[in-house]
Amino acid sequence: MPSSTYLVPHRGLGAVQALPIYGAQTKENQEFTVTLAPREDGGLEVRTDSPIGHITSADRAEYPEIDLLFRAGLTPAATAAPQPDGSLSLLLPRPGLCLPANNPPAGPWTMLGYAPPINITELPTDLDIPAHARMHVLVTLSPSTTGSGADAYLGPQWVGRLDGVDVAKQGITLAHAYHAPRSTGRVLSIYAGAPLPDSKEASLADATPTSPAATETFETTSFRAVNVNDSAPRRQQWWPTLIALLVIAALIAVLIFIL
Repeated sequence: MPSSTYLVPHRGLGAVQALPIYGAQTKENQEFTVTLAPREDGGLEVRTDSPIGHITSADRAEYPEIDLLFRAGLTPAATAAPQPDGSLSLLLPRPGLCLPANNPPAGPWTMLGYAPPINITELPTDLDIPAHARMHVLVTLSPSTTGSGADAYLGPQWVGRLDGVDVAKQGITLAHAYHAPRSTGRVLSIYAGAPLPDSKEASLADATPTSPAATETFETTSFRAVNVNDSAPRRQQWWPTLIALLVIAALIAVLIFIL
């Protein structure tokens, strides 16, 4: 794959979506990696060494984060899965989860790869993620201040301790994490695998508008997957109507008295 390729994971971020790759037939019986390119009709061309099919414009519209990768000068890559009838599907997470919802901090850092998740269920109540949101985020890992293992932070906020995870004492270590609601509360699944030799998160951050705070902590509003400013639907208030009816009734009574 090109050096500018950004691989979009489909596992570890909740339910997997399978988009049909139209015009593609394969004799493969295992998943394989493909790259994506924009088409003139608004869809996406799916490629290996050459074009093998396409994604419709309607399906592309569900994933605006793919276009963010294009604007950052990156080539999106994803996993193609053969189906029993010989067709192909493109495997992606839910829309809004392809990319982290926050940018990495400024300065050099090491990105960890995916591994079996470490689940944190006792999260701070004031965590900067809505309790019922599904969100892909980056967390910072640093050597634990209470012994072995590592402490995980979302920006400046401590979110939990990871036993059995060793990180460098010098520099910044980042890991992908997935926040999701559960019947018993919520969970933050952190993926602290082996360090990746190369990460494109910096290129992605450079192409994303940030605030000055991004140099000190995480910018958590650059391309957030959910809008925390959405208010709950307002209940219809009945008392203004009651007051208006009482006023009308009083006026009618006054008129009757005068007449």
